[in-house]
Amino acid sequence: MGASGVKKMSRISVEPAWCFMLWLLLCAPVLANMLNSAEESVNDIEAAVIYPQVREPFAALYRDYLAGIQTVLPETSRDYVINGSKLDTLSQDLTAHPPEVIIALGNKSVAAAVSLNGEQPVVGLVANRDYEASMAGGILLRPSAEVYLESLLAIYKDLSQVFVVYNPTVDQGLLDEAQVLAAEKGIILTAREAYSIREAAAEYRQLLLTAPAYSAIWLLPDHGFLDSALLSTILDVAWERKLIVFSSNPLFVKHGALFAVYPDNRAVGMMVARIAVEVAMGERQPLQPLRDVRLAVNERTLNHLGLRMSADVRSRIDLMLPGR
Repeated sequence: MGASGVKKMSRISVEPAWCFMLWLLLCAPVLANMLNSAEESVNDIEAAVIYPQVREPFAALYRDYLAGIQTVLPETSRDYVINGSKLDTLSQDLTAHPPEVIIALGNKSVAAAVSLNGEQPVVGLVANRDYEASMAGGILLRPSAEVYLESLLAIYKDLSQVFVVYNPTVDQGLLDEAQVLAAEKGIILTAREAYSIREAAAEYRQLLLTAPAYSAIWLLPDHGFLDSALLSTILDVAWERKLIVFSSNPLFVKHGALFAVYPDNRAVGMMVARIAVEVAMGERQPLQPLRDVRLAVNERTLNHLGLRMSADVRSRIDLMLPGR
């Protein structure tokens, strides 16, 4: 190829880069204004944060939520601690100084916010879906099936079977999601229905007899299905038969379950504030499952099962417990 060919190729390859740089220089002020406008619109949104008056250690939970919210809305959120006698005062204050959105932490706070019958949309942090129709968005304080299964496979990638006892009136949506994800990952998910602790106990006894070693037992959030005696039985048999028990309750890990995922409260506060910003800007949001979680692992159970975690997975553990 001659010199003229080299020059032509050089010009073709370099000119687009110069054009792109010129475009950036011309558009930079516009992009900066857009970003500044977006930041200003967030900073201008006024939110009322309602949460219950509770004792320690539960008060620490709400302090973490509030810290997360104030990270996103550092200057425009007003906090209201409520109990039964303060609802009138709250109503008067919100009428005199109406916020653009109400963030309600906990089911009782959502109920209080809804009872005020104001025009402000309510964004909730809730344990169940009882007030879903009355909210414009929020977070359901239960991990998604994806969070559970990703944590499980990170700790034991060769898993092939999971057993779970569930209440269809409460857990059907979670189980439907889990079935789809399990099928995608080649995992057999065996789900047994129960509507009372007696039925649940019978189902647990049956699956403990049949579950093969290194299969997993998924303990769902307690709906009255687990008392201390049944939990102790499950964990004792799991230890003997080398079954992997996981849940969303770190206390189960303390007593011998392999791991639990549980809320990262500050991150949850940040997320509910971001949802509130979107709602205040006119974007109604669906109730979202919990995705901001921490990981607790029982090291003694891990060693008993002979499982070896990578350095990457170990770095993701927030709480390592001795247990048993």
